Formats: sequence, structure tokens, C-alpha cells
Amino acid sequence: TAIQTKLGPIMEVAIGGDIPDMELRQIALNLEKEIERVKGVAKVVHRGLRDLEIRVEPDVKKLAQYRLSLDEIVGALKRQNISVPGGVVEANLDDPMSRERLVRTRGDYVDLDDIKNTVIRANDLGQPVYIKDVAEVRYDLERAQVVTKTNGQTGLTLTVLRKDKSDAINVVDDVKARLEQLKPTLDSRLSISYVNDLSQYIRRRLSILTSNLLIGFFLILILLPLLIPFRFSLLIALGVPFAFLGAIAVMYQMGMSISLISMMGLIIVCGMLVDDAIVVTENSVRLIERGMDPKEAAIEGASQMVGPVMASVMTTVMAFLPMMFMSGIFGKFIKFIPMGVLIALFVSLFEAFIVLPAHISSWINLDYICSLKSGPKKNEARVARFLRWSRGFWDEKAVPVYLRLLKASLRRRYVFAAGLFVFFIGTMVLAVKGMRFVLFPPEGVEIFFIRTEAPVGTSLDQHARLLSPIEKAVGELREGELDNFTTTVGLVQQDPNDPNTRRGAEFAQVAVYLTPENLRSRKADEIISSLREAVGKPEGLDRVVFARVNPGPPTGKPVSLGVRGSEYKDILPAVNYLKELLGGIDGVTDIADSYLLGKEELRVKVKSAEAAAAGLSVASIANSVRSVYEGVVATKVRTLDEEIAVRVSAPANERATEEALSRQLIPNAMGQLIPLSQVSTIESSRGILYYEHEGFSRQVRVSADVDIKKTSSLEVNGRIRKMLPEIQQKFPGLTIDFGGEDEDTKESFQSLGRAFVVAIIGIFLILVLIFRSLLQPLLVLLTIPLGVIAVVWAFFFHGMPLSFMGMLGIVALAGVIVNNAIVFVDFVNQRRLEGRSQEDSIVEAGRDRIRPIFLTTATTVAGILPTAYGIGGLDKFVVPIAMALGWGIAFGSMLSAFAFPAAMAILDDVTNWLAKRKSPA
Repeated sequence: TAIQTKLGPIMEVAIGGDIPDMELRQIALNLEKEIERVKGVAKVVHRGLRDLEIRVEPDVKKLAQYRLSLDEIVGALKRQNISVPGGVVEANLDDPMSRERLVRTRGDYVDLDDIKNTVIRANDLGQPVYIKDVAEVRYDLERAQVVTKTNGQTGLTLTVLRKDKSDAINVVDDVKARLEQLKPTLDSRLSISYVNDLSQYIRRRLSILTSNLLIGFFLILILLPLLIPFRFSLLIALGVPFAFLGAIAVMYQMGMSISLISMMGLIIVCGMLVDDAIVVTENSVRLIERGMDPKEAAIEGASQMVGPVMASVMTTVMAFLPMMFMSGIFGKFIKFIPMGVLIALFVSLFEAFIVLPAHISSWINLDYICSLKSGPKKNEARVARFLRWSRGFWDEKAVPVYLRLLKASLRRRYVFAAGLFVFFIGTMVLAVKGMRFVLFPPEGVEIFFIRTEAPVGTSLDQHARLLSPIEKAVGELREGELDNFTTTVGLVQQDPNDPNTRRGAEFAQVAVYLTPENLRSRKADEIISSLREAVGKPEGLDRVVFARVNPGPPTGKPVSLGVRGSEYKDILPAVNYLKELLGGIDGVTDIADSYLLGKEELRVKVKSAEAAAAGLSVASIANSVRSVYEGVVATKVRTLDEEIAVRVSAPANERATEEALSRQLIPNAMGQLIPLSQVSTIESSRGILYYEHEGFSRQVRVSADVDIKKTSSLEVNGRIRKMLPEIQQKFPGLTIDFGGEDEDTKESFQSLGRAFVVAIIGIFLILVLIFRSLLQPLLVLLTIPLGVIAVVWAFFFHGMPLSFMGMLGIVALAGVIVNNAIVFVDFVNQRRLEGRSQEDSIVEAGRDRIRPIFLTTATTVAGILPTAYGIGGLDKFVVPIAMALGWGIAFGSMLSAFAFPAAMAILDDVTNWLAKRKSPA
């Protein structure tokens, strides 16, 4: 199956070197064509590449000498560069050789000489004034809107986008191979580097996940023979590759791809895949031991387990199914986790009831079982002796100890239940008061931005020079920490869909790409802190802000407060007050607001009466003013592969002065040149750069980052919420909107809450159908809090905050942890139907079920915990969900092994008491 990512950019090719801009542009265009020929490449998007223009820049003195204006030059170019069809010369019907011919008037430009020889004006004697007489004509690049640099070197960036359904890794490899082939033909001064290579990210994550998956699988293979005979273990273990291959085949047919998210679903389900096989095999072997024919025992053993196994699988399905319908960006992000789990579970179900019984009937018989119970043989290998001893230890030592403890818990069931209840309440208090919730902890961060703001009016080149100290500090990071870094001046955005995009020469960002966290000694937060101290605020910059790119879906700022009102004069004092409040909270950093003033403007105020008297309009004056500084595209020269704009503007030295505006001459309809100063006045003013409106009000947003070691987004926003009455009393008429991570957290809690409630209701309804009772399903659901207890303490002892992925693990845990209780209840009910007493049925069920409970728990934990601890490579993004499931199932099942029988005994007491109350005296 192809390794894919979402449709979009998969790598950036940065090119640079000591090469003139015009030559570098042509190289970039040639490379763009070559890359787009590579199979799987959809498109190449360039950043920093400027369009080619033909510049027509008249000499001011020569214009005055010939009494010409820029408007006349623009008009001459427009009138000359045309190609107009004139109709058809019809064929002469009397001449059989006559043919129709087209008529076309052509004056279109082919090269610079055509433009230079364009006639602007001619006198009565036919003496013309050519453009070459008054202006310089040359090829140039359009004015830069963005400056890009890679590792401090100015250049261009080509972003490669892959086609839908193409393999991201293969596309990247093919692009790199093609560029390597082209290197000998390229300019020796050219340097090529690969930035933000998504294939490396995919390779590393898939390698980590598959390594941990294999380790988990082999742990299961090692674990099973310790408690059950090798032949049984082999039959059970064969279900894992069968389910995986079947799941991948189904995913392929459904058009799904193997990616980080879908692989995470397969890892979660790895240990669960053997649960069905363990239960079916255990029951079939029990029937064979009673003397039943192996074939009949396999059929009967599977048939008896259809109810409880289907119930346990369906409860897991009900836990994961609501995740597929979660709302918002989080729902889209995790959608493929439950899909991977559900597909693999259904395939394993098919294997357990269709394939496995055939293997049991063929490989297991009474003679084999009897041989296992016989003493050790003389020539038996050490491994076989050890496995025989481990199975004997379980039967002779572990099970009796468990039964003694079980009977003790049954005798003191009310004390045991009360203790667990108190423990649960204490755990919830710890979770609420003693632990932080962080939507997506900044673990495993490999990309961060250093965003700067210069004084409004700073040019691109000036801002680029001001960034030199920051680029130097980044370039001097410790060896092994920095992969590469890119600088963008004139544009600030995380991705093309970033709603907080800022454009303008006063904005810039340095994107720092770090090496994988396991290859460096410092975490991203430590590196950011050291850079913040080293960089400070370089001279000439107004603001320097650091922003991490956390794993997971894009989220807002940890603190994002929208101050809304009718007038900025009312909003800004409240904004400053909020910034002071945030500044006083320990752990809050990079405080900023979205209120920005624009560049200073020279506003041309037209005198209506004077302009009308001179035969001018506001439009004609505006066009003339525009032609001086911005320039006017008079026409375009068409070549085979592009259109080149012909731009008329004042020379560079004129564009750099304000006096050129006052000296501007504007032609009227009679050909007279009217000085701009006679028909207008020039005023200096300054406006707001961005107007932000939300909820029919003006808004200024205050944002900040947090250090999760000291505080959290939830805590900071909570403190501001408590002060809302005071703030609104101090600034009446204003409202405060909480956005960013606070809004995302609220959305995620609501979505997770809905998923959890739907899962619980679904599990309960399934249990009611299976047990035909209301009380026993409620009892089974009581095992879920036991898993929650285990998760909270596991996160606490590991020093991890509660997070979205951890909470997702709790939702998934709800469907898994009930499985053992379901089968336990089913066994108790069977024993009672056979005539056992209430207590004896519980004890016998505990004796018969402890080994499969332990096995299913141990195999599930063995399949998940390698990912939680990164035994085969650490991916911190998936750690919380693996940790929640692993430890939740481990300790939750251990608690259930004692708590659930005690709860059943209490339920029996309540039922008996109610029966006595109802019975006649």
C-alpha cells in the first residue's frame, strides 16, 4: 500500500548562490519544468520568484525638454502594441486558383528594439520623438514583495506538491534523483538544499511505529508460551498477522493509506487481536480435556463463545465508532484511528470463528493435552523444560494465590468497595487540582518560528539586514540540533491556510527546522529559551516572538483574547490592561496584540474646481500619480511561454523622493501639461494596517504563549475569566472573547464528551441485549472508572499533563476494559445455570477466567507499551494514547480481577435483600 500524506506540499527545494537575480530566475524556471515532469508531482509552487518585466523609465529632464508626460508614453505603447484582424479577402469565383486570404494589422512587439522605436509624437514636418529618445528601456524583475533566504543565503524556494494517491516517499526520492542528474549541467555557483522534507518525517515515524509494532508482536509471541502450551500459542499468534494483512487489504480497497494516523490505529489494536483467539482456544481445549472429539470441541467451543466474544468486540467497536463522527478539525484528524481499529477487529473476528476452529481441530487432540500433563522427558530441551515449569507455576502457585485473595475480597467486599470508592474520588481530585490539561503538549517539536516586526515603513532590504543577528544566533546552535532554517521577509504565515497571515515589509519570520528530538540533547523549549536570551530584541526591531509548531492538528495560540467594541479609542486601553495582567502571570511569554498602524501616507487631495477648470478629473490625476511610483503596465509582450509586462514609471532616483510628486505634470484633453501642485494639495496621514471585525464589532486580539512547566492555557484563561467582572466594570461597553487554544480545548472536550456518552450508551445497550438484564450491564460499566484511576495515576507518575490524545485513550479504554468483565459475567451465569451457588459461581468463574484475563490483558499491554516507551523509537505524539491504553488496561484489569467479583457479590446481596422484602412473611 502506498505511503501517502494529505494532498499538499511534500518538500521544498531551496536554490541560491552568488548568481545574478535574472540568471537565478531562469534556473528556477528550468528546474520547475524538470521537477513537474517527475512522476507523481502535481505542481511546483515558487516563493520569492519575481516575474520578468520590461521597464520603461523616462528621464525627467528629457520629458520636460520635449514637453511630454508619462501618460503620453503609456498611451503610445498601448496604441502601437496591437494585432487586429481586418477581415477576409474573398476568393474570386471566376478564378479557380483564387483562395480566401486573411487581413490583419500588426504592430505587436517582439523585442526591446520594437519598444524603443515606438513613436510618442511627431511634428508637422514628420520629425518623430521615439521612446528611446526620452527613456531607458531594459529587462528587469518586478518589485519584490517577499525576500526568501535559506541558511542565511538569499535565493528562491520551489515547493513540490504531489498528486493525489501518489507515494510521498517515492516522489521525493525521484525529485532528488532528477536534480542529482541535472547537477553537472547547472551553474557551478548554484547551491541546492532540501527544506521541510516530509518524506524524512514519514520514514522516521513509520519506522518508529513499525518497529514498536514488531516488538509488541514478538513480546506477545514470547508471553503466550509462558502460560499456555506452545502449539496453543502458535495458533493464537497466527491471528495477528492474519488480521493485519486482512486489515491492510481492506484499507487498500477502501482507498485508505498507511500513514501516522492509520498506523496508530493498528498499533492500538495489536494486542487486542489475540483476545478473541485466546478465549476461543481456551474454551475449546477445556472441552477436549473433558473427552469431546477435537472437531466437535472446536465447533462447540467457538459456538459457546460467540455471545461473549461478540459482546466484547462490539463494546470495543462502540468505544471507537463515535470517534469517526467527532466534529471540527480534531474529528477529521483522528478519523482514521478508529477506522484502523475497527477494520482489524472485524478481520480478527472472522479469523477467530472461521479459521481458528479448523486449526484447533487439526492441531490439538486429547493425546497432546495429556502429554503436556505428563512429567518432563529425559531429552527435553531446556526451553521446553522452562515453559513446562512456567505453566506449572501458574497452575500450582499463581492461581491458588489469586483464589485466596479473591475469597478474602469477597468476605470483605463492602470494605473493599468503600476503599475503591474513596480511592476513585481522591484520584479525580488529583486530576482536577493537581494536574494540568494541555491540548497538545509541546513534545517532539521539530519546527518553530521566530517572527519579527520592524517599524512601519521599513523596506524589505532594511528588514532583511535587521535579521542578521537572529540568523547568526540560529546558525550557531549546538552541533546536531539544527537541520536548516529559512528566512522570509514580507510574509508571515505557518501555512497557506493560516488565518493569521501577515503581509508587508515590516513582517518577517525565521523558520527553524530541528533534528529529531532523540538525536539532540536539548528539547525544543530549551533551544527556544536559549535563543530568546541570545537574541533579545535586536536594534531596529519592534517585536520578536517565538512560535512552536506543535504536533497534531493546527490549533490557536494558548492565550487568545478578542477585545470587542465600537471604537478603537475604547478598545486599546483594555488591550493594554490585559497585556499588563498577562505579563504578571509567571510562565506567560510572547505577549502581543493585533492592532497595527499602517505606513505613513501622502494623500493627494484634489481641488475639484481647479481640476475641472484645467480639464482634469480625479481619475486622470490618480493614474498619473500612480505612474510615477507604482508604474503603469502599458501593455504586454507575448512570448512562447509567458507574457512580459511593459511597465512605465519614473526612474529609481525619482521614486525615492517626495519632490517627484509635487513636480508631476498631468496632461489634459487638450494636450496641455498641468502641474499637480496647481490642482491638489498633499497631506501626510497614517491609517490602521488591519481592520479586524468579529460579531459585528471592531476587535483587537491579545495573544500569548505559555510555558507548560509553569502554567497552562487552561489556567491562564481561567484566571482571566475570574477577572472578567472587574475588567468589564473598568471598561464598560466592551466584551472579551476567548479564542485560540481555549476555544479549541472547549470544542475538543465537547466532542470527546459526546463521543464518550455515545460510547457508554452503546456499550450499555449491547450488554442489555447480551445479558437480558439491567443490573449486570451497569455492573460491567463500573469497571470503566477503574481504568480511569489507572490512567490518571500513570500520567501523574510519568509527569505528563492530561491531553487530547490522553483523553482519547480513555474513551478507547472504555470499550476495552469491559471485555474481561463481560466474559466473567457470562461464566458466572453459566455456572449458576449448572446449579452452582452464588459465591461458588463467582469463585469458579474467577478460577477458570483468571488465565485468559491475564493473557488478554498482558498481550494487549505488550502490544501497546513498546510504543508508549519508544522501545523501537520514540514518537511523543502517540505516547499519551498508548500510555492511557497500556496502563489503563494493565492496572484497570488487575483492579477488576478483585473489584468486579466483589461487586457481583454485593449485587447478589442487594438482589437477595430485595427478594426477601418482596416475599410474604
